[in-house]
Amino acid sequence: DVQVPQNNEHKTCQVGGEEHSGLSFQTLDRKRQTVEPRTGIEFPMLLKKNSPGFTSEVLVATGSRTMQIIRIKSLKVYAFGFYVHPSSVCQKLGPKYASVPASKLDKCDDLYKDLLREDIVMSVRLVVNYNGLKINSVKDVFEKSLRARLVKANPKTNFHCLNDFGSFFTQDIPIPAGTIIDFRRTADGQLITEIGGNLIGAVQSKDLCRAFFDMYIGDVPVSEQTKEEIGRNVVGIIKRC
Repeated sequence: DVQVPQNNEHKTCQVGGEEHSGLSFQTLDRKRQTVEPRTGIEFPMLLKKNSPGFTSEVLVATGSRTMQIIRIKSLKVYAFGFYVHPSSVCQKLGPKYASVPASKLDKCDDLYKDLLREDIVMSVRLVVNYNGLKINSVKDVFEKSLRARLVKANPKTNFHCLNDFGSFFTQDIPIPAGTIIDFRRTADGQLITEIGGNLIGAVQSKDLCRAFFDMYIGDVPVSEQTKEEIGRNVVGIIKRC
C-alpha cells in the first residue's frame, strides 16, 4: 500500500488575478475553476452542497501532497483545496477583526485560533491523483494526526469520536485517481465525510472538528505556506464583511 506522505508541495492560489488580494464574492463565477499547479487538478471557486440551508463556501487555498518513491523521484498523491463560508466568517470574526489593519492580521495567531474555536463552517476537499492509493492509508494518516491533536487539546479526551470517524473508511471503498473526498465542519459541530459525492458518515464532536482543521491552520500545520495563504484570504473576506 502507498502511504500518504508527510512532505508537502504548495502553490499560491491566485484570486481575482492578483496574489493574496482577497476575494470579491459578489463577482465570483459559480462555474469558475482554480487549477492546483503541481497536479493540474481543478477546484471550483465555490463549493455548493445540496443540503437544506447550505450556501456556498469559497476556496481560500490549494496545495498538493507528494511522497518520495526513490531518491530522485516523487509521486504526487493528491491535491487539496481549503474552503470557508464567508457569512460564517463575517458573523463570527467580523466584529473582532474588522478594524485591525490587514497587514497585522494574516500572521496573527489569534485569527487562526478563532477560526477553529468559533465553529466556523469550513471544508477540505481532497482529490486523489494516484491510482495506487488505498483507503486504509488515508485512514491511518488522519487517525494518527487527529489522535495527537486531540490529546494535546485535552489530555483526558476520550477517543469515541475518533473511533467513529475511522469506522467510515472501510476497505471496500475504492479511491482511484480523480476520487473526491470532502470533509466539512458544520456550525453545530459535525464533521461530515463524503467520498465521491456520497455521504459515508458524520460525527457530532466539536473537539474532532477542531482537531481536523487544526491540521491545516493550527500549530505544526500540513504546510506553513498553506496556512499563511488561508490567513491572507480569510483577511480578505473580513475586510469585505
